[in-house]
Amino acid sequence: MTKRDAYFDNVKFLLILLVVIGHLIEPLYDDPLLRPLYLLIYSFHIPMFVLISGYFAKNIGTGDYLNKVISRLVIPYLVFETLYSLFDYWIYDRAELVFSYFTPYWLMWFFFSMILWKVAMPYIIRIRYALPIAIGIALLAGYANDAQYYASVSRTIVFFPFLLAGYYLDKSVISRLHSRGARLLSVVVLGGSFAMICLYSQLYRKEWFYGSFSYETLGHNEWSAGIYRIGVYALAVLVGGAVLSLVPRRTIPVISGMGMNTLYTYLLHGFLIMALTAGGLYDILDSTASKLLLIPLGLVITVILSLGSIRTWLRWLVEPRARRMFKRNPGRAGREGQTEHG
Repeated sequence: MTKRDAYFDNVKFLLILLVVIGHLIEPLYDDPLLRPLYLLIYSFHIPMFVLISGYFAKNIGTGDYLNKVISRLVIPYLVFETLYSLFDYWIYDRAELVFSYFTPYWLMWFFFSMILWKVAMPYIIRIRYALPIAIGIALLAGYANDAQYYASVSRTIVFFPFLLAGYYLDKSVISRLHSRGARLLSVVVLGGSFAMICLYSQLYRKEWFYGSFSYETLGHNEWSAGIYRIGVYALAVLVGGAVLSLVPRRTIPVISGMGMNTLYTYLLHGFLIMALTAGGLYDILDSTASKLLLIPLGLVITVILSLGSIRTWLRWLVEPRARRMFKRNPGRAGREGQTEHG
């Protein structure tokens, strides 16, 4: 059995923590204190999550690859897309129950896009210069007004280069990020980026980081609008690289273990945030101090949902056993038949 790399568990815990905090503070985006934090989080956390997913996808196309895509992605997607639609209908007292499997509900876009990426990857990696081609397509996609939320088309195209980059990423690059010089530079980059966001946060549009909108929708219909997406990519690489450089490589008690359960935190935290929203949480946050309490609340939610006990109790739902759905390998069955019947 391959030994787990504590570094990546640490990275995943940090990223899922930022996902939860980002979703918690999103309704308060207009608050001048929380806006810079929100923009900093969204400038890199989705690209880095996709990059890490690509890094661990190096076995693409091997063995029962498609069976794993179905059991680990398609089935959980259908289950939780259904559950979120039902919960939304109940908690917000909707007039109509809507199941939107081809327009993923809120955070379920990541699963939908991952399914498309995993299905396409065995073919994409055969293409020469796949990464620059993917970046070029992502830049062009911004000019299409019809490539937005439906089927998660825009996000799938926009974030796909990070999946490819993760797939091609060599561990030696990660090692170089942890040199003393790189870490010092990372502190400067991270601090400088946050300072710039704080100073000019009013000029940023958070929608640029979502990857869901066309350039025209974002107020740029000029032919050179793709330059803005290049800037968004560059910021994600700079800030994300700095964060990856500063995450400890050693095993961190408790934290590293929780980094193994980020799937559960991702799929479950939305229900808690929806319940808090429907329960009127944001109506009582009337001071700066109370709004800042959302950050430790995000930590508490992340820790609870990352506990091993949550994985034990809900594994049947999040990671269902689906072996019985698949036929045995036809070639193997044929060979066994020949053996049995001579």
